[in-house]
Amino acid sequence: MVVLGLDTTGPDCSACLMRDGEVLSEASERIGRGHAERLAPMVIDVLAAAALSPPDIDRLAVCTGPGSFTGLRVALSYAKGFALPRRLPVLGFDRLSLALADAPDALVLQDIRRGEVMVARHGEAPAILSAGAAEDMAKDFDGPVLRDPPLSLATACRLAQTADPDAHPARAVYGRAPDAKLPGGIDPAGL
Repeated sequence: MVVLGLDTTGPDCSACLMRDGEVLSEASERIGRGHAERLAPMVIDVLAAAALSPPDIDRLAVCTGPGSFTGLRVALSYAKGFALPRRLPVLGFDRLSLALADAPDALVLQDIRRGEVMVARHGEAPAILSAGAAEDMAKDFDGPVLRDPPLSLATACRLAQTADPDAHPARAVYGRAPDAKLPGGIDPAGL
């Protein structure tokens, strides 16, 4: 099975290609902004490096966040557009669950800015805490604490090979509601 993994949730734009647990090619660039312009050429490059073409892909794995509002949508949109004509499954994995897949006994702290931290432990849904509350939790935690762990697209690809697509929907994970407001004071959460 060939899996294409994508991430544009942070300052890096990344793509990874895996076949049956072996990374065939991968690329990552710290670009800050401009993910939409860089992702498609990067996918072409990783496919060429592995001597594969789009019809060889069986599944896609995409990092769903947390991350910037626009950044999250770049890889998600690309993955869904790539998969649609081929009817391929697109599986989503958030950064915290990817870190826990490699270190299940850890406490993962992901800074989501504005004094807030997303916190996750194996078997529990992620929670959003103040930075102080997250640090208190980390002090009391008896095990490894991972702060803003690096993303492993290889882990996402590995998990996507056998995971149920229905159990891993490709939906954005936000740390908070968007800053943008609709005209007339309409609450977007109520739509």
